[in-house]
Amino acid sequence: MARYMITQSLLSSWLYIFDCWEGQEESAMDSFLRALRKEPEELDEERQQIIQNGIDFEQAVYAEASGQLREPHPKWERGICEIASFLKDAQFQVKVWREIKVAGMTFLVYGILDALCAGVISDVKFKNKSFGSLDLAGNYLNSPQHPLYFFMVPEARLFRYMVSDGQDLYIEQYEPEDCITAGELILHFIQFLKANNLLETYMQYWQARS
Repeated sequence: MARYMITQSLLSSWLYIFDCWEGQEESAMDSFLRALRKEPEELDEERQQIIQNGIDFEQAVYAEASGQLREPHPKWERGICEIASFLKDAQFQVKVWREIKVAGMTFLVYGILDALCAGVISDVKFKNKSFGSLDLAGNYLNSPQHPLYFFMVPEARLFRYMVSDGQDLYIEQYEPEDCITAGELILHFIQFLKANNLLETYMQYWQARS
């Protein structure tokens, strides 16, 4: 029986259609369609730098938490060390997956945990803007990340988003009972695809390898 991949990044791209700024719906839909067809995103230099900053920050956090030798960062050292202090005994970049059946289809939910320790999943995020210019409260409430990761790691009791601007730390955390189930989330996704004649496209590009 065929299985189809589900990732939090694909569902995030879909959900952004409903959560984007007013007037940006068409652009959000175009971005989702590119993700559905697995087309590479076209990034300008600024966006590339934003993504690279996030990668560099995360790698520095993992190195610090693991006790590896590294050069102190000239701007982000405070933020790096603060998050790393929570992750001293964690496993990093843990690949997880689990099968689920929804609406007569079989899905393979797949993801990579930033950090896992004692039943706590931590996701490290870096903001290129200072917290003083951002509205952070509840920013991840509708993210598909914690519902999917709770499903893939059923023993997990807490998911925390650990967000830094390089100086300050913001933590937003959820327990399993706080969120929609993975099955409900996937069902809504499939219903959307069917309603927009996109199910065949999804099945074409996201069939899991045996």
